[in-house]
Amino acid sequence: MAILGKIRNQGVILILVIALALFAFIIQGVLTSSGQKQSDAVGYVGDTEINRESFARKVENASQNGGANASQLQAVNSVWDQEVRNAVLGEQIKAAGINVTDEKVTELVKANYKSNPQFQNEDGSFSEAEFKKFVDGIDATLWNDFVLSIATNAKQEQFFNLLKSGLIATNADGEMEYRMENDNRSFSFVNIPYTSIADSLADVSKTEINAYVAKHKDRFKVAAQRDIEFALFEDKASPIDKSDLRADLNKLLSTQTQRNLNTNKDYSIPAITAATDLASYVAQNSDLPYDGRYLMVSNLPAAAKAVTAVEKGKTFGPYEDGEFMKLSLVEDKKVINDSVQNRHILIAYAGAQRADAAITRNKEVAKKTADSIFNIIGQNKETFDSKFEYFKENKEIANGQDIGWVIYSGNAKNYAPGFTKFLYENDKGTVGITESAFGYHIIRIDDVTAAKDAIKLATVAKKVLASKQTGKELFTKTVKFQKAVKTGDFIALAKENGVATTPVKNLKPLDETLPTIGQNRNIVQWAFAEERSTGDIERFETSKGYVIVKLNKKSEAGSMSSEEASAKVTPILRKEKKAQLIMGRIISKDIVEISKNQRQPSRNASSVNRKNPTLPGVGEEPFVVGTAFGLAQGATSKPIAGENGVFVIKVIAIETAPELQNYTFNANTIATQSANQSTTKLVEALKKAVEIEDNRSVFY
Repeated sequence: MAILGKIRNQGVILILVIALALFAFIIQGVLTSSGQKQSDAVGYVGDTEINRESFARKVENASQNGGANASQLQAVNSVWDQEVRNAVLGEQIKAAGINVTDEKVTELVKANYKSNPQFQNEDGSFSEAEFKKFVDGIDATLWNDFVLSIATNAKQEQFFNLLKSGLIATNADGEMEYRMENDNRSFSFVNIPYTSIADSLADVSKTEINAYVAKHKDRFKVAAQRDIEFALFEDKASPIDKSDLRADLNKLLSTQTQRNLNTNKDYSIPAITAATDLASYVAQNSDLPYDGRYLMVSNLPAAAKAVTAVEKGKTFGPYEDGEFMKLSLVEDKKVINDSVQNRHILIAYAGAQRADAAITRNKEVAKKTADSIFNIIGQNKETFDSKFEYFKENKEIANGQDIGWVIYSGNAKNYAPGFTKFLYENDKGTVGITESAFGYHIIRIDDVTAAKDAIKLATVAKKVLASKQTGKELFTKTVKFQKAVKTGDFIALAKENGVATTPVKNLKPLDETLPTIGQNRNIVQWAFAEERSTGDIERFETSKGYVIVKLNKKSEAGSMSSEEASAKVTPILRKEKKAQLIMGRIISKDIVEISKNQRQPSRNASSVNRKNPTLPGVGEEPFVVGTAFGLAQGATSKPIAGENGVFVIKVIAIETAPELQNYTFNANTIATQSANQSTTKLVEALKKAVEIEDNRSVFY
């Protein structure tokens, strides 16, 4: 009732707001209240300035919420979209006189926290005191941003409710919807496809493309663009670096004597084959941690396949495997059942991993309980089944769980080591007890499959990195290249230096990813710097090495050139020309004669409506179907330029759906659809109707 009252009280304003927005007649200024734009603003939406400091705070918050995989630019774009939306709606909300009270905002803020136990009293009610402590500990500026966003969202919700409540569909609208869906036409047709005309007979000139672009400017607006090319000089280890790394690993094959510089005394490092604690030995000498699991021989990387021929206790390598140089000792070999089907009864205790809070028994009591249950079960399958079913229903003592198949080379890594150790060291039918971080398990192995060869390796791995000397040589090489390409051929000189060049066309101001390099805003920002000129060259240091970049082309914001628009415009104009050529060949008005003359079959379309204007064997042809609804029964159309060719149709039957007493259902459907789409369409209309200045690329 409150909403309806507001509509009645402010109906004129609301109608004006919606009408102006939807028909894009809103004219906004582009100056701030002082009449001057400030150079450090992230942007302007009409008269609204998007403040840089406030924007940066929101970006930082969005980045934290986005997690490690979200880039800063993704956060920037997300915040920008929200700021633009808020700005364009803010003017309309102000004009409609919509506001929210402080009490309402307070209520909405609390609603975000009231279900959190941290802010609840013992009786479950909201604790004002605990909430105040929480708020007092938050940065005041960040908290104000949050509260303001709550208030803004509340106003927008009211505004959209007003908008939706004002959208209705009349009985006439409902009838039209009903007719579009239920009135049908059946007709025969001949389709002369555009593909029947060779492209060479419908050439499109640059002049024609330019004329089309000039006539449809809004469709061919483009942002500023840059064309660059770059050469990547990878920072990677040289053959000498790899040889030195192999030599270092080879030292682990014999005892080494080294001096402790702190004590000035010698100490010995045993050979890997003499190490008594391989886990510690690997931890001290390797860039990768020790992995005590067996590896399925079939899953070994290609570089390590030959290790299967090495005897237990012997070494393999050094060998290069991806980014690492490795030396492996064969600890053990055996056959493992890769897949084990099992069920277990878990007896947890207080403090065990994922133990229910209601469990109070200690570890000792849990062990006694497990032993007692196991003594009753023994190796008896029927007894295990009866206890298993019991504990599935009575979990306060133990928990019966059907685990299913555990795959050593797959999901086994998701289970506790103590649990999987039992699975892969016992045979089918075994019932036994084992311990893990979750408690004590009474396990029955129901089935095993896929017995495979497995191997256990102790591997010392060293990351393959370029040495300091190699890095110096690479730096010198890139400096010389950078100097040479200022006057020489970029591609030819890159080839001489053994590196490939990568062209990047149509780079946008807010792009952040480049081929082979990945994310690199520095290069994009350099290309769009105001002082940048075509032919400029710069060197960048990246995680992959040095990148030498050349700016090849600058295109400012505006309309597409004929070359840029060609891919989009040529098919359109070519289709129009082919349509004229085909129409010029159609002389007869008889569909049978046309079919014969054009050597195209005559086909039938039965019971086609305007909601689904699909022709058999052709596809969607809304203009052709629409034409059928404008013809009398038995009438033949003039040639029609459709989506897939030129058509001539003859109406065979007209099927008019029976009239309904009213069309309320259809009208309500239209109104609901319009309301659901109205918010998005309104925001887009408002954005088109206001001048937006976007300076994001200057700061990010």
